Amino acid sequence: LIIMDEAPVFNASHMLGFFSVFNPDAVKNVTLYKGAFPSEYGGRASSVLDIRMKDGNNQRLAVNGGIGNIFSRLSVEGPLQKDKSSFIVAARRSYIDVLAKPFLKAEDRDNTLYFYDLTAKANYTINENNTLFLSGYFGRDVFGVGDEARFKWGNATGTLRWNHLFSPKLFLNTSVYYSKYDYSLAFKSDDAN
Repeated sequence: LIIMDEAPVFNASHMLGFFSVFNPDAVKNVTLYKGAFPSEYGGRASSVLDIRMKDGNNQRLAVNGGIGNIFSRLSVEGPLQKDKSSFIVAARRSYIDVLAKPFLKAEDRDNTLYFYDLTAKANYTINENNTLFLSGYFGRDVFGVGDEARFKWGNATGTLRWNHLFSPKLFLNTSVYYSKYDYSLAFKSDDAN
């Protein structure tokens, strides 16, 4: 079981397993259970990876990013209302297919292999006992051989969580989440095929 802010993620890798779908700029902590799982995760037979996203900076605007050989990333976080609410948005996109084009044979220049993802989270403190959190993830991989074949797959998740404090020792988390994994496989259809 792999979950991000309580929503299951069914395919947790980009580019056929070379990169994780979790943007390190947006991850607050990661917990791995290899056995003796807490009951909240249900009856899993293998392991549980629980990823929690950053809440964002509620004091000042911060921008972070980087340009690499394979992908670039950018994250923006800051207050929506100082000391009361915040947000974080983090995005990545690979471009190895664009950089490789000049070095490929002419017939291979229409091939594609890239991924992109967008991670976002916002929170709002209603009062000292109630806080709302809204988070989401959208990621997609695209692999294509010219216009002959195209394979796309990706995840989309969303979580709405309400945290209520009854006392310093008792709290309630109520969550609603959406999770979807989809893929498509398409081949060019013509008279020869």
